[in-house]
Amino acid sequence: MTEPELAAHLTHQLRFIRNCQTEDTIGSMLIVFGADGICQYGATVDPETAPQALRELADRIERRETVRR
Repeated sequence: MTEPELAAHLTHQLRFIRNCQTEDTIGSMLIVFGADGICQYGATVDPETAPQALRELADRIERRETVRR
């Protein structure tokens, strides 16, 4: 995907996600894992909130504390 295509893809998906968020949601993040091993992301959450939230998520994933949905 080219950079403009990726930007359009993320924008489209995040608009949909934002419209579905509940009032108690502070934001969302969409992560795209590329075949080249590089991740790209877009977010509706405050950028200062994201690193700590991602660390907490990574810890839960590593401990296998996941919920199948």
